[in-house]
Amino acid sequence: MSTWVLLGRTWRVWVPVVVLNTAVQALLVVPFVTPAASVVFVLLALASLAGVVASVALVAAAFRSALGAGKRWPSWGEWLAVLLLTVAVSASALVASWLVIPALTVAAIMLPAVFGVPQRTAWGFGLFARAPLRGILLTLMTLALVALLWFAALMFGFFVTGWVGAALTWLVFGLVGAFILATWFATPRRDRA
Repeated sequence: MSTWVLLGRTWRVWVPVVVLNTAVQALLVVPFVTPAASVVFVLLALASLAGVVASVALVAAAFRSALGAGKRWPSWGEWLAVLLLTVAVSASALVASWLVIPALTVAAIMLPAVFGVPQRTAWGFGLFARAPLRGILLTLMTLALVALLWFAALMFGFFVTGWVGAALTWLVFGLVGAFILATWFATPRRDRA
């Protein structure tokens, strides 16, 4: 199944999830709380984390289900894996902002394996063993898209601020993120002989 077919079959899940996450993230910016060790800021950050984790887990489970590989709802282990990946990407941003690019790329590679089934060894890093060129090209495409998103977010931070900037940023992140995840989920499926 191609990426576009997978996106077409699951649009009833990923489109509302992207729009809802965009709304949540934009609303979390409205109080204009500056980053500090305050209770309000910590609660807003945790709400943002919960929105991202829920969005990624629901979209990944929808992709898996559309490929006939499992349930539509994430298991507890999958929720935990998405939470850990999200925290790892967030932690990489605290070390150096550019580390988000490889961290998100690795997360995109790992998510299909987390949501896959053991018999499909081509998901995740197994793709590099079965189709190395495809894996390398897909990784380079993912790195380029994530780097472009990173740069766009940086520019939005300078020129478009507030809830409007947050909404535009998260809408673009959601759309491109859904495309990247769908590509990683769909690729091993096409690789079968």
